[in-house]
Amino acid sequence: MVRPPQRSHLFRIKLTTWMTGVITGLVGILLLWFMINGTVGVAKISPLSTNSFSPTVLQATSMTLPTPIFQQWLHSREEDAGGVRVYRPMDYPFPPARGREGLEFRQDGTFIVYQIAPTDGNRAVEGLWQLQDNNRVQIEFPQSPNQNHGLTILECSDQLLKVQDIP
Repeated sequence: MVRPPQRSHLFRIKLTTWMTGVITGLVGILLLWFMINGTVGVAKISPLSTNSFSPTVLQATSMTLPTPIFQQWLHSREEDAGGVRVYRPMDYPFPPARGREGLEFRQDGTFIVYQIAPTDGNRAVEGLWQLQDNNRVQIEFPQSPNQNHGLTILECSDQLLKVQDIP
């Protein structure tokens, strides 16, 4: 004859199930918070070269760059000093100038450099970025390999980006 479970045993099972759900929810919230704040990396594999005559190089795009970097930046050449280039967001109140160069990092691994066009407007040249270290990024332009270069990110906030070319 099978005896029905005691009430205290059922209470422990329900409490354990409830606690498991609460802990799982808290872990999910913490992971989401870390991902939003750029503490947890997410990797994406994408082809670096589309040339059918050369082997495809895979790029591991890590999302561990500071979150504010993912926007359009304009070169604030008035603030440059000692080989450090300073960039500001598009809505920054720049002094008048005949065109400004800029750059943009996108979370999907796309990098865009905005060059001054002959009409003082901007011309966008698309490339790819790849994180080398915590603050070093390799920039590659599949259509113009002579423009490939590295950048060291010295400082990044919502209102300021300081970079230096890697020799």
